Amino acid sequence: MNKRTKILFFTPYASRTGSEMMLLYMLRHLDRNKYEAGLVSFANGELLKEVPSDIPVFIGPGQYTLAQKVSFHMGFHPMERFLDKLSREFKADIWYVNTIMLGEVVQAAHKMSLPIISHIQELSHMFSFVGRQDYGSIIEYSHLLIGCSEAVCDSLRASGGSKVEKVFSFVDLNAIESSPKRAEALRHEWGVKPGDFVWIMSGTTSERKGFDLLPDLAAAIDDPTVHLVWVGKISDDGMVYLTEKRCEQSKATRIHLLGAKKEDYYDHIAAADSFMLTSRQEPLGMVMAEAAWLGKPIVAFDSGGPSEFIIPNIGSVVPNLNIELFARTMQHWRQHITDFDAPLARERAILFGAECGMVEWERIMEDFCKHL
Repeated sequence: MNKRTKILFFTPYASRTGSEMMLLYMLRHLDRNKYEAGLVSFANGELLKEVPSDIPVFIGPGQYTLAQKVSFHMGFHPMERFLDKLSREFKADIWYVNTIMLGEVVQAAHKMSLPIISHIQELSHMFSFVGRQDYGSIIEYSHLLIGCSEAVCDSLRASGGSKVEKVFSFVDLNAIESSPKRAEALRHEWGVKPGDFVWIMSGTTSERKGFDLLPDLAAAIDDPTVHLVWVGKISDDGMVYLTEKRCEQSKATRIHLLGAKKEDYYDHIAAADSFMLTSRQEPLGMVMAEAAWLGKPIVAFDSGGPSEFIIPNIGSVVPNLNIELFARTMQHWRQHITDFDAPLARERAILFGAECGMVEWERIMEDFCKHL
């Protein structure tokens, strides 16, 4: 039996963001005959409870303790000490860094001459949250850059990435379950009457996700029989405060801000008639695969990745930030819902499912491992 390749995965928060959910799917579907894995998170996030039991989990220093801060000022860097100790103990063949948020990890791996793979699932809007040196280190020091869409890969190449591969973001389709009874109960809770039409969006209430556009979209629709539902973590910031107040002033279109939903998340998607992706910038948007699998037409802005998923008869891509056209396109789908091809949507979702995604990921990994 050939020796298994030992991979140490790194992720920032282990939260329910798209990029970290995808990492969880990867760990679940990892071929144990070929790979041995460990996971490092810099926060004790909720996803750590769902990591397969055969994968050891290490918690890195995210927020430093007082003792660590004192050590830092004495010349002992807590992060460097943690990573050096981890490298000696776990002895990984590859360090696999998830997202652009961990430039410090890439720099440490470079100092230790370790093979580095960086899996990038962000576009330029998120780059502003990363230091110039950290981002440059990811581009320069990574032996392989994996992007989650062609839009992301183009960005990595433009940044100077020399070896870039694409693995579409994927979801675990087998985990998507919904209850018609629960979905109907949700519609009742939302006050949906016979003949009403429900659109749903899933994502954090951020500017990138277009949360602040919701009141403008509601005004453009201006129809009391239309419900706009937003599912996702509600951020505690001023933009959200303002947007919530504006949503309360919607005179016709009904707006429902529901917060994060975990246990019955897919029931919420199933309860809607269609899916709206309001993101200003979207690397791909795994929620589209979930919506397509559950039989929902999709309307999205041309914000990066959506045009790589949406094809005729399953949804529409609208020029970015054209609110009026977005509203008219939503109305078109309401009036022509029979044009939606549910079997085609499921076929499309399968291409963005974990089974197809892992086949492509393993092909890339096998090629990379040949050169270790």
